[in-house]
Amino acid sequence: MLLAAPALAAPPSDANKDKGALVPAILIVDLQQVLHDSKAGKGVQASLSQESQAYSKEVARQEDDLQRMRAELQRQQTALSQSAFDAKAKTFQLHYQELDRAVQAKRQALQKAYNEAMLKVEKAALNIIADLAKERGANLVVAKQATILQPAASDITTEVVARLDKSLSLGQQQLIGF
Repeated sequence: MLLAAPALAAPPSDANKDKGALVPAILIVDLQQVLHDSKAGKGVQASLSQESQAYSKEVARQEDDLQRMRAELQRQQTALSQSAFDAKAKTFQLHYQELDRAVQAKRQALQKAYNEAMLKVEKAALNIIADLAKERGANLVVAKQATILQPAASDITTEVVARLDKSLSLGQQQLIGF
């Protein structure tokens, strides 16, 4: 019953409104679009793609080597004793497992480097968003995905991308880290 009392109280007077009532000043930003459209975000993605393609070529070469080893092993199966064949089969299996571990480790390393680089881009974008909020006197910044209807003037996504491109253009190579 005590919880309902404030709801039944009289609305605040105009005099109370002037004593510190906060008038919302809201900006909207699409952080995912900022990360996707910015030169830094595109650079990180391009570096990841380039590194992945180069590694894929290396893995393909190693897989070809394993296929040749397997074919040679199958050819030798009838000529070798069972113990000699088993030893070569075990060696082949160890090479295969080693390649599999190396591929998994490289994939994880690439993903970690990508995540770290994108986190740096995101932190830079958040600093720019904070600066824009301060410049425009905003006391609330909302993700665009959380809004249904907003005035176009409150959307700062394009300006964040432009400022991010300008601020990170010189240090972008350090940012990517692949």
